[in-house]
Amino acid sequence: MPPKPHTAPAEDPCACGLKAVARRLGIRERAKALRPGQILEAARDEFCQHGFAATRLEDIAKRAGISKALIYVYYPTKTDLFLAVARHVTDPIKGADFVLDPERSAEDQLRHEHERFYANLLQDEHTLGILRLIISESHRVPEIGQFYALELVGGEIESLRDLIRHGMARGEFAPDALERLTGIEDIVIAPGIMIMLTQIIGGGVQYDLSKWSKAHLDMVLGLLKAG
Repeated sequence: MPPKPHTAPAEDPCACGLKAVARRLGIRERAKALRPGQILEAARDEFCQHGFAATRLEDIAKRAGISKALIYVYYPTKTDLFLAVARHVTDPIKGADFVLDPERSAEDQLRHEHERFYANLLQDEHTLGILRLIISESHRVPEIGQFYALELVGGEIESLRDLIRHGMARGEFAPDALERLTGIEDIVIAPGIMIMLTQIIGGGVQYDLSKWSKAHLDMVLGLLKAG
């Protein structure tokens, strides 16, 4: 008898169904992961264009291509959404993703974060627009005022303290460096914040960021190292 032609075994219909479900779930999960970013970008644009009070969630939803109800899944109130946008645009300025490297010089890490801070200080108009709203709405919306005081100006303090302790342990900073900075930690970013606020307010004042950055870092290192 001639040999039977080789045919591939029929795929289990159940397995096909599971694969289809898995693909749909994968697409759904990817879409779900993208949604917060889409909402934040749409909200940033609407807040910058209309201000905090006049911005409507339905307009944000329309811009993001989602339902208004979906916004509430991620952000229960308009203030929650605004604060999420504020964190999104200021995290690069604050160095929110800083992780201490125990094998690396404390001064090198401080210098790197300082340079990154100044590089991100004056970003695009959207960032400046949100910063402008943070300042203007702080007196009306307590949560925004708290964000400015505790997170934007006073944020990431514990990471800074860990970095100073690391420098003290390595002998790079004075034994009392942490004590010197206690209560005045804002000095590490304060000159930069002043520049940022001046740019937000306007008036045509121009700063030599390179010169300011160097003088600012020299001041901070002088405070930490002085014997």
